[in-house]
Amino acid sequence: MIVKWTKKSNGKTHNITKAVGVVTWSGSTTQAARQAGITVLNAPGDPNIKELKLNLAPGDVITLYEDGKNIFYGEIQTVEKKAEIGTVSYNATDLLGHLLRITHKGKYRKKTAEGITKIVCKKYGIQTGNIAKTKKELDKVIIDGSSIYDTVMVAYTKAAKGTGKKYMCYMQGKRFSTKVKGTVVSGYSLNENKNIVSSSFEETIENMVNQVAIYDDKGKQVGIVKNQSHLERYGLYQENYTKEKGVNAKRAAKNMMSGVEKTVNVEAIDGNVKCTAGVGIKVHDRATGLDGIFWIESDTHTWEGGRHTMSLELNFKNIMDEKTT
Repeated sequence: MIVKWTKKSNGKTHNITKAVGVVTWSGSTTQAARQAGITVLNAPGDPNIKELKLNLAPGDVITLYEDGKNIFYGEIQTVEKKAEIGTVSYNATDLLGHLLRITHKGKYRKKTAEGITKIVCKKYGIQTGNIAKTKKELDKVIIDGSSIYDTVMVAYTKAAKGTGKKYMCYMQGKRFSTKVKGTVVSGYSLNENKNIVSSSFEETIENMVNQVAIYDDKGKQVGIVKNQSHLERYGLYQENYTKEKGVNAKRAAKNMMSGVEKTVNVEAIDGNVKCTAGVGIKVHDRATGLDGIFWIESDTHTWEGGRHTMSLELNFKNIMDEKTT
């Protein structure tokens, strides 16, 4: 792991790896922006530390590299000094953090989600990278004071009803990007005999939807989609869906259905930077009965003392961070 610091006031970049004790890098499918934390030794008497002239401040940039590849570019948000243990902790957020804190208003007709994304990003001077193509023209999208992130996800949520795919936002360095969620990590798996240290399993019906009533734009019910076995076992948990032009109403309603959510928490050694929120991963673990592909809901990677460990929350289903107006 290589850690670099860029001072905003003069634009100079310094390699501060030798002064950093612990590095964390984390994200989740719901928080959108990825975060990084570094713990720096606060030892002014150490000539190696003194030479670096460490005076990191909020707004400065932290960049992380693993195996020569840039995995994080973000701005320091908070600084915490702990004199009793001789360390200073810096927490940074990637540039998607700005898109969560810029509110936007706009009306879009006959535009695709990717088209709306590019229009909004151009308006605010945001660089874009790979933008997922839905090729699904949306009848109308009205945004009244939502964040840029929510604006983009509202558009992709509408498009997902027609394409049946899941989408997510992420940063490629300084570039805002979107992609289809759920790509499976190739050439790597979690295995109880190789890299899984511990695991735990949980089931919940807190977010269950087992019936969706379909309405037209005048409020008249015109259809219904249900999971009869879930209705008989768990009782009624209903959502409503209003038909939209150009969208298959039954498919959209089915996409709103949700059953028993099963999550697994895994602690693993020999971490892999490809294991981030939103991707799928193969898991083989007899302790929890897992054997197949599961989706990462959240991840925390830690580098300390030359070791790379990771903590992952896995889901049995590929779930999108859906947003509505």
